[in-house]
This record gives sequence, structure tokens and C-alpha cells, in this order.
Amino acid sequence: MTLLSFFGCKNEPICTVNENNAGKEIYDLDEATCFIALKLNKKKSDLNLIRDALLAEMNYMEKTGLTSDNPNPESESETNAELDINQMVEYALNEEKVDLNKDELIKIYDTEIEYLMFIGVVEE
Repeated sequence: MTLLSFFGCKNEPICTVNENNAGKEIYDLDEATCFIALKLNKKKSDLNLIRDALLAEMNYMEKTGLTSDNPNPESESETNAELDINQMVEYALNEEKVDLNKDELIKIYDTEIEYLMFIGVVEE
């Protein structure tokens, strides 16, 4: 019985990350979701929750002025806004009603930094 279940289980990944995107400096929500899920050993059923957390982050950043649809490189240096992860987590929980707890959100946002390093947007 154990032998059957061992061979009956396929160890297929829940999603894949295109290694060719390393260093391309292009943020892809689906790829970020997959990257985080794989790093945190999550199940396929967790993908939508991770995506919701990342969408909440994007909404928070837009609402607080950390992102813009029309980036102006000259004004970037004038912006002193900083991302406060605790405030962002509170926003995700209270405003976006993300169905995760505080610790899970912090793990997702911390792991997202690894994705940002992977695509070459931030350095260690």
C-alpha cells in the first residue's frame, strides 16, 4: 500500500518561473506569485491568496504615492516616502480583507524581496 502511494504521487511543481527573466527588471504578478509560492513550499490552492496579498501591496503603494502610472525619474529623488511593511500588512488585512494572517503576509512580502532580487530590481 505504501509503495503504491509512493509511486502514485507525482512531484510536479505547482507552477514554474522562467529563469530567462532573471535580471530583466520586469515585475510580473503571476511570476512573482509563483516564485513566492515555490520558495515558501505552498500548495496550488495558495496561489490566489499570495496573488491577493501582492495586489493589496500594489494598491497600498499606489494609495500612499509609492508608485505611479506615469513615473517621472526627476521626481523620484524628491520622494522621501518609505514602505512600512507593518502598515502595509494592516492595510491588506483591514482594507483589502486579504484572507491571510499577519505572519503569513509578512512571509510573503519578505519573500517577494527575493523575487525583486531575481529580476534585478533590488540588490542584497
